[in-house]
Amino acid sequence: MSGEKGLSVLVVEDDARLLDILTSHLDRMGFAVRGARGAAAALQRLEEAPADVVISDVRMPGMDGRTLLQIAGQRFPATKVVLMTAFGSVDDAVDAMRAGAYSYVCKPFKVEEIAAVLRNVAREVSLGREVEGLRRAVRERWSADRLIGNSPRMRAVRQAIRDAAQVAATVLVTGASGTGKELAARAIHFEGPRAAGPFVPVNCAAVPESLFESTLFGHRRGAFTGAVESQVGLVEQSSGGTLFLDEVGEIPLGQQAKLLRVLQDGELTPVGGARPVRVDLRLIAATNRDLETLVRGGTFREDLYYRLNVLRVEMPPLAERLEDVPPLAEHLLVEMGREHGFAVPGITEEALEVLRRHRWPGNVRELRNVLERALLVARGRRIDAADLPPSLRAPLPEDLGPAASPGALSLDEMEREHIERVLGLCHWNRSAAARALGIDRRTLFSKIQRYGLIGPLRGGPEADGADEG
Repeated sequence: MSGEKGLSVLVVEDDARLLDILTSHLDRMGFAVRGARGAAAALQRLEEAPADVVISDVRMPGMDGRTLLQIAGQRFPATKVVLMTAFGSVDDAVDAMRAGAYSYVCKPFKVEEIAAVLRNVAREVSLGREVEGLRRAVRERWSADRLIGNSPRMRAVRQAIRDAAQVAATVLVTGASGTGKELAARAIHFEGPRAAGPFVPVNCAAVPESLFESTLFGHRRGAFTGAVESQVGLVEQSSGGTLFLDEVGEIPLGQQAKLLRVLQDGELTPVGGARPVRVDLRLIAATNRDLETLVRGGTFREDLYYRLNVLRVEMPPLAERLEDVPPLAEHLLVEMGREHGFAVPGITEEALEVLRRHRWPGNVRELRNVLERALLVARGRRIDAADLPPSLRAPLPEDLGPAASPGALSLDEMEREHIERVLGLCHWNRSAAARALGIDRRTLFSKIQRYGLIGPLRGGPEADGADEG
């Protein structure tokens, strides 16, 4: 709809002559107008076909305009009602607006006055439809169907997401890096009743420990040196929507108690604040670490773990659903072709076979990286096996037999092998390796410690000091 064109109007008036004048004039002005002699007839017309706006006389025999306003508000909440009467006053106008009327005009009036009100309605209806269209597009973009794959594991994941979206319980999303944990969290948010509210993602591993409390919970002016003005924290910003805490296992132990209170009491106290602030949020947490192990090690609160682990969505590694690689690859290629501005003719069966053989320790993130490079190499032609990195095209060792299958190594072993290989390619520059892996340096450092990876001795050209260069 552009302007008033297409705005559907129902005029309700017991005076046949005035009804005919109004509908005729509004029809010539471009409105899709109908008429009804009385409130009962108007309700019948609305049942047959809803209207964007009802213009109704107040004083009519039988059901009056105020009663029509009340009933229409209950049955047709999207319909706006404009009341008109020859006995108007300021008090009547105020009462009508309080009762839910969009506007109020007094007889005698010029038709142009009614048209001006309708043009305002048309702008609001158009804006509302545009906003709803954008919301629908966002919901479709982040729906569970965007998690590509027909394997039993992925079908189970999509169903778990849809189930979680319909309740308010806290959700813990687990899985290795690159498996799509944030996509799952967004799908839970946008398929649920909080879709119109904010979705606030927080990478807990990327927030410096010294700033964690202020970043999440906010602070008041003067709370500490440098706090020149008050700041609303990310938790409060997510009120009415969803707070997504990625890498939740990296939350400093001292701040876990404060987060637990937010979950239990629905309120927080900013740094330097005297009064608690009420918040209404839904929490989704994600981790690639074993929180139970962290609990046993004393670095994660047991009570917070149980509070987070109400519902659980486990994202499977790509190595455990290799049958999903072909459809996932085709989907990613179309998506990246759009981003780079050129069509993608497709990918050969030989290239898909190479992709199916790989163990994918970096999961979907690694697959996307490989395909993007191949896409840029192919430059508009069909992607072939030769466009893929040599490391993927190398045949599996024949002497390993069945052990060469993707299931031969555990997930931890595959991740360790991949991280060590990327670190070597990056000459043990942790910043460069973290960027290549799609994780932050703090997470990479934790994995280096976890797997006991040892780099070159300090002092050489590959020393750790080069990390900052």
